[in-house]
Amino acid sequence: MKELRCLIVDDEPLAIDVVVNYLQRLDITPITQCDNGIDAFRYLQQQTFDLLFLDIEMPQLTGFDLLKSLPHRPLVVITTAWRDFAVESFEWEVIDYLVKPFSFPRFLQAMEKAIRTLQHPVPPPSPSIGETNFLFLKSDRQYVKVEFTSILYIESLKDYIRVVTKNDSLLCHQSLTDITAKLPPDQFIRIHRSYTIALAKIDQVRQHCAHIGGKLIPISRACRQEVYRRLNQ
Repeated sequence: MKELRCLIVDDEPLAIDVVVNYLQRLDITPITQCDNGIDAFRYLQQQTFDLLFLDIEMPQLTGFDLLKSLPHRPLVVITTAWRDFAVESFEWEVIDYLVKPFSFPRFLQAMEKAIRTLQHPVPPPSPSIGETNFLFLKSDRQYVKVEFTSILYIESLKDYIRVVTKNDSLLCHQSLTDITAKLPPDQFIRIHRSYTIALAKIDQVRQHCAHIGGKLIPISRACRQEVYRRLNQ
């Protein structure tokens, strides 16, 4: 079909073979494969890929842990034996979610979607984040203006988030991924699957926890290196 740089990450060799076979049917190259998230992280630091086929349940580093560790990532297709992770996967804006065993026609649908997205990328929003210092959040049937400098941290609560500011706490129906994308990346960082924090509001970091306004917030293992790098800038 075309040159498409693909990375397959799965701890099941037979599952890798299926994806490789399907890609070869479409004459897609080059194909890189590995059986664990740690090696995948190294590959993604060293090379550029267009498409990532990612299993979720893997030892040492799960698929979600890998996604959280990547500030920039290729298009992602989840390949898993479990249906339960679909909602969380799409919060990460994956292109498709394939439940094993998936057929070649179903795989082809995912590939068509990925190629269409690569050919017609979504333009960046305008105005950019840097042009504003606030956002409006819908909470309790009203829109509330929240300045970035007032936010301490944001906590994910399944289908909702809690935005904690200096003087208030707002419950909003949206995902942590979506609101994090709307925040200035130089001021905020996601440190856990359930938390995004304001770097300037950290009082101290001790025992892999950020202390903010009397709250102890865990820093996940996958995020620690990036958090400590940002603190040392």
